[in-house]
Amino acid sequence: MLRAGHYDEAVERLVSDPIIIAMAHGLATVDRDSLVYPGDDDGPEQARFEFMQMANAEYDMRGGTNQAHIGAVSEALLILI
Repeated sequence: MLRAGHYDEAVERLVSDPIIIAMAHGLATVDRDSLVYPGDDDGPEQARFEFMQMANAEYDMRGGTNQAHIGAVSEALLILI
């Protein structure tokens, strides 16, 4: 999978964002399989589009300001859970 360096930087910032950390605590009991498409030989697991949308909306509602890419919030959450 090709990724821009600034995307990885955004995810790295989000992983330490207190809002993302709090959101991850709320996801601790959620079945991971309901949040991701499983990985395969072509690449790693990826967040489901519905999860990306819901994560972005929740992050915005909580006052998050570090969002720059559609999948960065969900990816940061998946790293933490």
